[in-house]
Parts: sequence; C-alpha cells; structure tokens
Amino acid sequence: MKYCDGRFLNDQLFCLYVANTIMRQENNTSGAYFVTDKNWFGNNAPSVQEIKQQIRGGDFTFVEKLRYYARTLRGTDGYWRNKTYELQAWIDYHISRGHGPPTHFVTLTCAEFWWPDLRDMMIKLEETAQANGMDRKDHISLLKKSNQKALQKSIRRYSLYVNQYFMRRAKTFMDEYARDAMDLEYYWGRVEFAPGRGQIHLHILGIAKDKAYLHDFYRAKTETEKIRVIQEYAEEHLDMTADVQLDPNHYKYHKDRDKQTTTMSPLGVRFAECQDRATDVVHLAQDSMLHDCTANCLGEVDQKGVELRTCKYGHGTEATSGKGDTPGKELRMKATIHKDRKGIEHLLLPRTRSRKVTQHSRTLLQAWRANADLQLLIYRSDPHKPDVGEIEAVSRYCVSYAGKKNKTGAQEKRTVQDIIMR
Repeated sequence: MKYCDGRFLNDQLFCLYVANTIMRQENNTSGAYFVTDKNWFGNNAPSVQEIKQQIRGGDFTFVEKLRYYARTLRGTDGYWRNKTYELQAWIDYHISRGHGPPTHFVTLTCAEFWWPDLRDMMIKLEETAQANGMDRKDHISLLKKSNQKALQKSIRRYSLYVNQYFMRRAKTFMDEYARDAMDLEYYWGRVEFAPGRGQIHLHILGIAKDKAYLHDFYRAKTETEKIRVIQEYAEEHLDMTADVQLDPNHYKYHKDRDKQTTTMSPLGVRFAECQDRATDVVHLAQDSMLHDCTANCLGEVDQKGVELRTCKYGHGTEATSGKGDTPGKELRMKATIHKDRKGIEHLLLPRTRSRKVTQHSRTLLQAWRANADLQLLIYRSDPHKPDVGEIEAVSRYCVSYAGKKNKTGAQEKRTVQDIIMR
C-alpha cells in the first residue's frame, strides 16, 4: 500500500478491493478447516438437506458450531459479542487480582486536519509523489501555508498514514503521560471509526493507581460529603471543569480567501509553542469541546416538522423541529451526581458560564490537543468488596461505547436456522 508514490493507496476502490479479497481468503481458509477437520465434521460434511433434517429432529449441533466459527469473522454478531466478553473478562481479572474496578473512561479523538506533525508528514508524502513524476507543486505550496482544503485532500489521500500516526501518538500518550498525570496503572482501549467524530478515535478504560477517593467516597456518610470527595479528586487531581468563560473574539478558524490561508487554531500548535496557557486552554475548549447537536445525539429529523428531538447527552430539546437548536446543559452553582437514562451515575461539576462546553480535563486537553473526553466511574459499594451488580452495570455502559450492538445468542441462532431452512 505504501509502494513508491502511494499510487495504490490513492485508489480508494483498489484499497476496498484488496481488503475484501484478504477477508475472503481468510474466511475461505478457516471455512475449509471448519468442514474438513475431524473435530468438526471430518471429510464427510453433511449436506444442507441432512442439516435441515437434524434441525427438525432437535439437533442444533451444526448451528452451534457455525456460531462458534462466526466469532472469527470481523463484523459478525458473534465477533462483537466475543469482544464484549473479552472486555468483561479484563475487568473481572483486575478485580480478582485486587487492582479494583475501572475508574476512568477516556475517549481520544483525532484532529487530523490540524496537528502540525501530520501536516509535515503530508508535505513529505506529496513531495515524494512530486519527485516520482506526479504534479503536486501547487498543492505542496498550499500545504505549507496550512491551507485547509489542501490538507483535507492529502489526509484523504494518505489515510493509512493518519491512522498509523494516531495509534503511535495514542500509545505514547497513554504510556508516557496518562500513567503519571492521570494516575492510571492499567488500561484497555479499542479503536473506532465513526462519521462526524474524526477519522479515527479511541475509547479507553483505565484503572487508577491511587483509589483513596473511592474509599473516601464509600465512607462518606451523606450525599453532600460524597459529592465533595469526588469533586475534589476531579478538580485537584485531574484538573476537570465544566465552567469555561468563552472568548467571543475567538472562532474555530478564520479564512483569508485571497491568500488561501487559514489563521491557525490552537489545535494546530504544539503545546511547547503556545505563548499563553490560560488562553490556549480556553480556545482549545472552544475549538474541540463545544457540543453541537446533530442526528448522532438527536436522531433523525421529523419529516413532518412537528416533533421536537431531545439530545441523549443532556443538552435539552430543540426549540424548532429539525434545527438542532438545543439550549445546552443546565447551569448549576454546585456539583452534583446525576443518574442518566441508562441508570449510570455521573459527576456534574459547577457550570455557571457556558451551556455548550463539554465537561473535560484542562490538562488532558492541552496535552492531547484534540477532543478528549474524561469521565470518572462512580461506585457506591465497598472497593474491597465491590458489588457484582454495580460492576456489571458500569461494564455494560462502557461496552455500549467500546463495542458494537449485536444480536443475542438466541437471535443469532434463529437467524442461522432460518437461512438453513430456506
């Protein structure tokens, strides 16, 4: 894919064809093993008619083995259900070893159109293409001026390099920064690609080294004391806030159409290069931590223009049908613990100035320099004797983000059976 000037990588249809061919080859190889291995069906695999007869007689051996085999096929219900089991096993393992339950849930997104290292990488790739006879001179000139359209074109052209850079950046970030600054000892992560949230992003479940706040939270007698304990940990140890005074003179970016250049957002500036840390973190929040309601959180637009949609992340109900003009989070003078629609409790810090800013860690945001969500997981049971039901509820919450929705085992069995019986 990286051959010479990236000619194969640039052909998106070719990339899809190669990926499809590889997947088919893998499936055919494992599929042949499925029907020939003596521990499965041997050399005399049953015919479809024989399998139908088995099912009619109540023998679901083939169906169960086929479901087991399907776990190796990416994207199937069995595959995602198996990944869910792996995450639950990871949680159970650390609890059994005395490391405690997961305490931090972090999402790191990619600012591929802004990060300076990626911009420099795109310039080098385009210069290589130019040296190999492809006309990229004007394009390279625009890239060096940080032109957004030119950068977007290169990012789409060399998406493989973007994904590899993101993974290396995330791994280094978690090992060199998060373990110390965020006090994490163990972590688990899963990559996700989703429209509207950047080319690639990463969900991370972490276990803190120091769980003193969990013990203090459990020992606190009143709800007020419990809120104070977790608020102090969030604000003092993780530098979290939801209260940001936005700068009315700052916009996401300013375009100069005549010069075809873009005034640099703080997303495109390395932390070591920022001149004013206080201003930098406010502008970062404005550029990457403001919540704009879309179909992702509101659902599809009512075609009749009557029904008003409500944001599933708590930003209220739109004032005009189909416009997404939600009011934002409610302002509050004091921190509180709120239970969401899934029954999971979240710490909500004071919010007196901005209704649209997503609660975040200022230190994490400045270090990562892109959208970075951080949530503390709350438990009311004794950390030494965690409640199984509570751990399970939090696990399901994290899995709903870190895994994909899938059919139940019974639903999958019914689907396989229906296909065979046609």
